[in-house]
Amino acid sequence: MFNRIKLRFCDMKTISTLISGADEQARISGEDEPGAEHYLLSALNLSDGSARKVFERAGADPDKFRVAIGKQYNDALNSVGINDDPIKADPELIASTKIFHNSKPSGQAVMKALYALKQEDKDKPLVGAHVVGVVAGMDHGVAARALRAMGLDQKCIANLVKEELKSHH
Repeated sequence: MFNRIKLRFCDMKTISTLISGADEQARISGEDEPGAEHYLLSALNLSDGSARKVFERAGADPDKFRVAIGKQYNDALNSVGINDDPIKADPELIASTKIFHNSKPSGQAVMKALYALKQEDKDKPLVGAHVVGVVAGMDHGVAARALRAMGLDQKCIANLVKEELKSHH
């Protein structure tokens, strides 16, 4: 009983850190609300280190994920004829005045999937690798395209997440 309560507090702390990190990553990108890509960037900074380990096990540099995201935005702009590379300039950091947390639909999908994962497995802590698995399982969106651009396959990532979760617990 005590362990379950302790685990619940640990998970609440992880979720709080994940959300605040995603908000920060969105503001750094010049966006008001975080999407799945911002949650994954936040997960890469979680102290458990499991998200970074999944990338490293896949032979990918986790620090290149932000670059891959930027490339997705540039490619999208290029596809509609905007070729001046407007994303070279650093976006203006948005100051947050939010009282309540809001996310883009992709960010909401990440949080719903994490909640569902915790309902299935209440005996193990929520860690960054869970976020990698959820985001890598998405078929569409900036985060999914960025992962594919890094050469990260959904099935491979799913297997690496399982391995990391086994070794982490």
